[in-house]
This record gives sequence, C-alpha cells and structure tokens, in this order.
Amino acid sequence: MSAGNSNLAETKSLLLEMVTEAADLKQAAGGSVTDAVAGWLAPQYLVAAREKLTETDSAARFEILRTFVQDWAKLRHGDHTAERLQIEREKLDEARKDDQCKALEICLDESMQWPEVKELFRAAFTQLKEREKGKP
Repeated sequence: MSAGNSNLAETKSLLLEMVTEAADLKQAAGGSVTDAVAGWLAPQYLVAAREKLTETDSAARFEILRTFVQDWAKLRHGDHTAERLQIEREKLDEARKDDQCKALEICLDESMQWPEVKELFRAAFTQLKEREKGKP
C-alpha cells in the first residue's frame, strides 16, 4: 500500500469517527448541539455580565454594557439567520408540494384516454391532497 493510500484510509477512518461522534452528540442533545450549547451559554453570559457590572464603578459600566450589547447582537443575529433559513426551508417544501400537485394534474389531464391510468393518478392525487391537509 502506498503512502498516499494509507493517508487516505486514515483520513476516511478519522472522518467516520467524527461523523459517528457528532451523531451521538446530536442524539444526546435531542437536536442541534450548537443550539444546546447556545441555550446553556446565553444565561451563563448574562450572569457573568451582571457580576461584572456590579463590580464596576459607574465610569466603566458604559464600556461593559457596550461590549455586552455587541456580543448579544451577534448572538441574536445568529438566531435570526437560523430562523430565516427555517422559513426558507418551509417555503421550499411548500413549493415542492405545489409542483407535485401540478405535475399530477397535468398527467391526469393527459391520461384521459386511458381510464386505468386516469384512476391511478386520481388516487395518487387524492392521497397527496389529503396529506397536504394533514390527514394520514
């Protein structure tokens, strides 16, 4: 085995270990590890900032507050970005459902001359519509 192949195999092995570990952590956190850490870190930061403010004279309080606001704005920006991505995913999912319905309608219209095919499409279309409405 050449040195290049050995290095590739070692890299693959390392990558597989990392993926497995990440999946285990995600399962342990009940979702996103980043969200779990952020949920823990935000109140810790708040407590630390409060302690820092109580230990500081009035002249330096403004600078501490300004730093706190900058840090908190970055955290909130991340929250807003994540929420925006979720909204975009939901829009994409709805667009896919609409496209599927339109495709089924077109196929149904095109297959009018074959009753067996028409009935298959009608059943699939009905199932899709029911799923959209939240029915099983």
